Amino acid sequence: MQRRAAAIYFVFFLVLGAGAYGLIQTTEAPTISLEGDTAYSAGDEVTFGDRTWEVAQADTGSGELAWVNESAVVTTTIDNDTEVPVTDVRWDDQSARMEQVFEAGSTVQYNGSEYEVAVNESAGSFTLALASDASVNESYGVGDTVTYRGNEATVTSVTGEAATIVWGGPYLLVVQAEGVADPTEATFVEQRDIGAMVDEDPALYNETITQDGVRKVTFRANDTNVPVDEYFPPVERHTIAEGETLTYQGNETTVDAVTNTSVELTRPGQNTVTVGFSEGSNFTVADTQYFAHFPDNSSVYFFETAERYDDYAAEENTVESYNDRMNGLWGIAELSLVTAIILIAIAFLPVRG
Repeated sequence: MQRRAAAIYFVFFLVLGAGAYGLIQTTEAPTISLEGDTAYSAGDEVTFGDRTWEVAQADTGSGELAWVNESAVVTTTIDNDTEVPVTDVRWDDQSARMEQVFEAGSTVQYNGSEYEVAVNESAGSFTLALASDASVNESYGVGDTVTYRGNEATVTSVTGEAATIVWGGPYLLVVQAEGVADPTEATFVEQRDIGAMVDEDPALYNETITQDGVRKVTFRANDTNVPVDEYFPPVERHTIAEGETLTYQGNETTVDAVTNTSVELTRPGQNTVTVGFSEGSNFTVADTQYFAHFPDNSSVYFFETAERYDDYAAEENTVESYNDRMNGLWGIAELSLVTAIILIAIAFLPVRG
C-alpha cells in the first residue's frame, strides 16, 4: 500500500514538473524591440543640440560619448616661491637656458666622439649612433635625461627634422608683494649650484671660502680671492606682469593674474568632455534627457526620454514579468523532481514487522 501511494504521488509530481519544464522550453522569451532611426557604433558621430559627439565606446550595455572643446582655456597656477624647471619656461634673451639641437642625418660631437643622428618623430625619440660603429648607439625620448658635455639635459622635443635637448638650473618664482596689497608682477630668479659651477671651472680651486661674510672663489694661478657675485655673470631675473605672455611648457601663455600667493597662467587649448550611458539609464546632454538602448552588444539607439521612455518601460515590464514567471516554473520543475526522488526513497524504506 505504501509503495502504491508513493508511485501515484511520484507520477503526479513527475507530470507536474514535466509540464513546468515543457512550458519553459516552448515559451519564447520577449525582448525590448524599441527601434530608432540610427543605430550607432563606436567611432560614429551623433548630434545632440548644437554639438556633434563621438560615440567613444558602445558595447555590452554601456558606453561613453566624447566631445572635444576646441575653445577651452587651460589654466595653470604656480605658487609663490615654487621652483620652475628651466625646460618649462622660455623668453627672449634667456641666459640660464642652454639648448642643443641635433639635426636629423647630421654628424655631431657627443661626449668626445662623433655620432650620427636619426630621428623617429612618430615614436617621439631620436638615436645617436657612433659614426665608426653604428652598433654602439643610444636612443632617447621626449622627457628623457641625456648627459651632454657634463650636463644633465632633458629632451624637450622631437620632430621630423631635429631633436632638442635643454639644460640649466631651475628658476624660483617670486611674487613682488613687499609693501604691495595687490601685486601685478612676479619674477623668475635663476637658482644656481655655486659648488658645482666652481668644481667645473679649471681656473678655480674646488671650493669657495667666506671672508667677512662674503662668499668668494680662489684662483689656482695666484691664490687670489674674488667674490662669487663678481666672478660669475649676474643671476638671471625675468619679470612678468599681468597681461604679458611667455612660453610655458611649449605653449604661448598669458599671465592672467598675480596674487600674493600665486601666479595664474592661461592659454587656449582642448578639453575633452565625456558622458557615460548604459542600457535604459537616463543621461543629460544639451539640457535634454536621453536614454540608451542596445539592440546588440556593439550598437546603441538614443531616444529622448520624454518621447519614448514610456514605451521602453512597458517593454521592460513585459520582459521582467516573463522572467518572474520563468523563475516560478523553474522552481516548480526543480521542487517536483526533488519531491519525486524523496517519495521513491521513502517508499523503499524497510517496514518494521
